[in-house]
Amino acid sequence: LDTGFEPDIRKLEDLGLPPKEDRCTSMFSATFPTEVQQLAKHFLPNDYVFLAVGTLGGANEDITQCIEEVPQGQKKDRLFQLLEQ
Repeated sequence: LDTGFEPDIRKLEDLGLPPKEDRCTSMFSATFPTEVQQLAKHFLPNDYVFLAVGTLGGANEDITQCIEEVPQGQKKDRLFQLLEQ
């Protein structure tokens, strides 16, 4: 949710999404913090399926994480640069 997609999802809801019981919605997250769980409860039906692969709360040891700070207006361009590499 740090990337700011929650307001975009809520805006879609405001634009007239059908009720959660009348639509098929899938949500994917590499992590499942409390904020994402609350979002899932709001947008998914009560009988949604939660599927966990690997260890909950654990990091994959085979993945190296790199953090790069990018100004807000340059994020899309930087993403495309990284994808082209």
